[in-house]
Parts: sequence; C-alpha cells; structure tokens
Amino acid sequence: MEDLLKEFTTSNRIQWKERLEKDLKGITVEQLKRTDDNHITINPFYTLEDQVPSVSVFTHTDWVIVAQVQVKDEKSANSQALSALQSGASGLHFLIEKESVNWPVLFEAIQLNFIQTRVEWAAGITIQETALTDYLATHNIDLQTVIHGRDNLNAYFTTKEISCKEALLSRTVFKEGIWVDSGIYYNAGVNSVSQLAYTLGHVQEALHTAAENGTIAGVRKININITVGTSFFEEISKLRALRQLVALLLQQYELSAEVQLYVQTGTLYKAPFDVYSNLLRDTLAGMAAVLGGCDALAVLPFDLKKQAAYTRFSQRMGINQQLLFKEESYLHQVADAAKGSYYIDQLTAQFSEAAWSSFQHIEKEGGLLAYFESGALLQAIAAQADVLVKAYVSGEKVWIGMNRYPNPTDLPYPTEVQVPSVPDTIRALEIAGFLNKK
Repeated sequence: MEDLLKEFTTSNRIQWKERLEKDLKGITVEQLKRTDDNHITINPFYTLEDQVPSVSVFTHTDWVIVAQVQVKDEKSANSQALSALQSGASGLHFLIEKESVNWPVLFEAIQLNFIQTRVEWAAGITIQETALTDYLATHNIDLQTVIHGRDNLNAYFTTKEISCKEALLSRTVFKEGIWVDSGIYYNAGVNSVSQLAYTLGHVQEALHTAAENGTIAGVRKININITVGTSFFEEISKLRALRQLVALLLQQYELSAEVQLYVQTGTLYKAPFDVYSNLLRDTLAGMAAVLGGCDALAVLPFDLKKQAAYTRFSQRMGINQQLLFKEESYLHQVADAAKGSYYIDQLTAQFSEAAWSSFQHIEKEGGLLAYFESGALLQAIAAQADVLVKAYVSGEKVWIGMNRYPNPTDLPYPTEVQVPSVPDTIRALEIAGFLNKK
C-alpha cells in the first residue's frame, strides 16, 4: 500500500512561529500569548513539542440525561418528572425543598429500577434517609439506582446552620458513598483552578471524617456534583483534571472508589435578559461537560433567571440539546475524545498542578472547613468575583445581550451599573446565602 504521508514533511515549533509572524506581518508570538483567569499562559498554538504524557482519564462513552425537578408539591413534581422522562430524559434529580415527603405520590408511575435517580435534600431541610430507603426496599427498588444525600459541608457554607456542621462531622458516608457538591463555586465567579482545589477540599473533608469515624473502608463511590461554564476548552480540561486529582487523593488513603461526575450547566453565565441567547451558551457548556467525561448531565433551563420556577418548555429544551449531542453528533460513541489534543492535554496538566498546589495550601491552613471559618475562603471567592464583575462592567469581557448588543425590546439595565468593591462583593455573597445558590 502506498504511503500517502511520505509527500508531507513534519513541521516544528520554530517553523510555525516563523510562518505565523510572516503571515501576520510582524506581530510576534509573544504578543499573541495571553494569561487566562487562572493565571495560566495560553499560547497561540501548540505542537508535538508541547505534548505531555497522557492517558485516558475515563473509559465510558455514554452519559445520563438528567432533568432536575424541584419538590415543593409531590403531585406537581411527579407530573413534571414524568413529562421529562417522556421527553427523553434518562435520569431524574429531585431537589427536596419540603420537610415531609410523600414518596408514593412523588414516585408514582416512575420506573426507578430503569433510570438513574438522585434525591437531594436542600440545605436547611431534614434528611429523611430512612423513610426513603424503606420505601425503596418495600417496592423492591435497587438502592444503587437511587443516589441520595447532601453535601453537609456545602449546606453549612450556604446556611451557617450548626446542625449541618454537626452532620458533616458525625456522618458523611451514605449507603452509596460520599456526596460532594462543589457547583456553588463556579456560580460564585471562582476560576477553574480554585474550583478544583475547593472540590478536592470537599472530598478530603469527607474522607478524613470517614477515616476518623472508621467508615472509610465502606466508601466505594464518590459522587461529585460540579458546574461548567462556556469556556469550552477550559471546562473540558477542568473535568479531566478533576478525575486525575481525585484519583491522586484516593491514593493517599490507599482507597479504590468509583468516581461519578454529575455535571450541571452554570447559572452564572445565564443572562436574565434576551434569554434565548442562553441556549447557545448551554450548548457550549453541555458539550464541554460531555467531552470532559461527565457521567450524568443536567442542562439547566435557559430562562432560569427569568422565571420563578422551572418551566416544562425550558426543561425540554435542555433535554433536546443533549439528545442532539447523542443522536446528531454521536458524542456518546467515543470515550475521551479530547485526548491527544496538545492544547487540552497541556491545559489539563497545568490545571492539575496548580489546583493540587492550592489544595495543599488549604490543607496547611487546617482544611477547607477551617479555611471557611477563618473567613479566608469567602475573602478569596469575593476577590475573584469582584474581578469578574468589573471585567463585565468595563466591557473587557463580553456578555451578549447584556453588556454588548442588548436586545432593544428587553434592555438589561435602566440605569448605569456601579462597579462593586471587594467588601461590597463579600456582603452581597453573605446576603445571598454565601454563593447565591440556585
């Protein structure tokens, strides 16, 4: 067979650099470099010389299409859940926002053995694990198909309720493993490296408590909820780095546990005006989650900041986007498709290194819980959020429909926006329950 590649010569970094500067008429490579929000230098191009040792960080191809359902009324929530399943969802995430739940009404006609179900109690709501597991056992439903719990560290951060802290210190391991929710950080304006470091902090606090309580040997699964945004390559790299970092942390405990990434699209980037533009943002975020290796994905309603509650139409749009990822783009047929990209592999490695260093700093301060109680965590988050807000207000960062090309029939602000200071940002976060969690 004829070697078709023999007619082509290989090129190196120097040749690319020379050609680039020639075509751009004197603009140098150094001028095209930029520093991103994570303080990492991004080069204008990457070559084989930038390749880093890389292994597939996950081997699965498919993912669960999740629909989130707010449970304030069981009958209404059940109707919404059934509608989502009929629209193509293969998983449900029930957000329990009431004290006592009528499980038979909530789960009526839902075949729990054939889908993945998550039951999460909102911060401030009493966890009713026994009532739930009794219902599941009575109806011969495999407990492994219903992931349930709450990240009590997250709940303590967002409510300051001492009962959540006590629950964290007394028990973090549910029957299916450890539940970690670090999605709050992206929505607070935190950069990817810090998100990774704080997520590791959550996992570490749970593992440490499990070790102290003598239950760590029973940890077989770690469920991590994390949020993605619209920086496509960055979000892919973030999720790939997260798997590497959690694996490294588990090695320190000589623990083998399955890591499940449940990814949600962010609320931070969703514009409250000209909301249909959010569909494009959700597509970017959702595809990044898939290529980054999510096990389950919830594309949150595009009009989340416009409506008081989830609407069936916007929920169906989030499901349809994922069906397009599968049935039109075939993203569910390839595992770790981003592997081998010089840029993504390099960024993954840089994220891992920087986040591990930040995590070690937090551990030297006593761990994430102590870091929060000292005020350092809130200060760090507020400082990053302040920079982000100023970048949007100044126009340095573009937000279509908000600070650039606003819809004249749906204008965002009737008056000039005031740029906040760091203390103002801290106060805003505190008023919002730490992180304005949705």
